[in-house]
Amino acid sequence: MLFLDDPPSGVDPTARRAFWDLIYELAEGGVTILVTTHYMDEAEYCERVGIMRDGKLLAMDTPSNLKRNIIPGDVWEVYTEPLERGLEMLPNVQGVLRVGLAGDHLRTITKKGLKKEVLLKTLKEMNVDMKDIVPGEPTLEDVFISLAR
Repeated sequence: MLFLDDPPSGVDPTARRAFWDLIYELAEGGVTILVTTHYMDEAEYCERVGIMRDGKLLAMDTPSNLKRNIIPGDVWEVYTEPLERGLEMLPNVQGVLRVGLAGDHLRTITKKGLKKEVLLKTLKEMNVDMKDIVPGEPTLEDVFISLAR
């Protein structure tokens, strides 16, 4: 068994990729590897993920099962101008469960089946200048945020 505590912290992307390639080789050779990380994109590389908060295990499963079972609805990448107006108004839309700033857009989780057209129409009625709404994919960061609330 190999235990690694936040292993590729502070290395460049090429070295980080090489590190994970080595970890995969060891795992394929039968070595059990336990990795701790606070980088959710790194956790995506693992076969099984345990999510902890304050010393308590909140969930453990494969990354795909965690995303499928913990994220309660659909993910949308919403582009508004200005972003602040969208961030202010989106939580008021019926069926919107969570909104967060994600760089140049708003990462939005809605109840399953909420149609893009409904989002567009409602935001237009709220005088939000819409640039685009595109479907997104759940991430382990979404899972962590959902569990940690």
